[in-house]
Amino acid sequence: KLFRSEPARRESSGPRTMARSRQRGARVHTGGAALAAIGLCLAAAWRSQQSIGHAAEAFGVLGRCGRNSVSIREVRRLAQAAGRSHGDVAASMSAKMPAPPADPLEWSVDDVRAADFMGSASYAGSLCRALEQGADGEEYQQRLSAMLGHGDGARGFFVTYLTDPALTRIADAPEGIAPVVASALRGADLEVVAPLAIMNLAMPTATALAHAAKGDEAAAARSALTARRGLRVLQLLASDAEAGAPVREQLRRAREAADETPGAGADGGEWHQFYKRWKYGDEQMAAVRSVLDDALGVSAR
Repeated sequence: KLFRSEPARRESSGPRTMARSRQRGARVHTGGAALAAIGLCLAAAWRSQQSIGHAAEAFGVLGRCGRNSVSIREVRRLAQAAGRSHGDVAASMSAKMPAPPADPLEWSVDDVRAADFMGSASYAGSLCRALEQGADGEEYQQRLSAMLGHGDGARGFFVTYLTDPALTRIADAPEGIAPVVASALRGADLEVVAPLAIMNLAMPTATALAHAAKGDEAAAARSALTARRGLRVLQLLASDAEAGAPVREQLRRAREAADETPGAGADGGEWHQFYKRWKYGDEQMAAVRSVLDDALGVSAR
């Protein structure tokens, strides 16, 4: 498979590896938000053994780096400009992604806090797999909370948690999100996680419709999975007695902006610009309004 590491290339985990990971991550980010977004796509693909295109479509979008968002179209443009396929780009970039530890406890809490985006995306696969297999206890809770305590860590976590179909116990159980994940989400940095949770619902919801319109039911199903999990995360946060207020405020702003015409006014605010940037059609915006209403409805009960 494209992203399966050869044993000779795998490294031990810990502070030294973290230092090397940060150096590699710096090289990835040097090219700007586009390369950081490719890194997100690579992380999802590496996790699920899928092609770069499939991984990007599963996530619905490639993610967000700072104030910049990059779509799959940008990845295609970068690949075409260099005369290379998606696979070529992915193969060259995959070497820059650090190998995850076999046991997530090999990384200290400080390692998790210090990890850049690429390191966090890699580590999330190890941690989520351990949680899915029943790992529990304070050590795992501390590391998950550390991931969700900073922007790169939160984005890295959601790359795996929202898209990996194997995480049925911790993400899709009928009784709700697994307690260890729910507790960490409630204690996360809401300035980072609240807007990210809204985007993780709106974007794959809109993307699922685009795939369905093209007749790509498999890609639509992957985006729908991401959206369902994103809704669960957002409902959990918005309905929480302590964490819910700032999340509901973000939700209200995002929902109000979804009623407006993108581009109207001087700047329209962050969410107005968000919808304008992604150029969603009328049907997509109607779907986005509906799922945001669903999230607000749960939080109001």
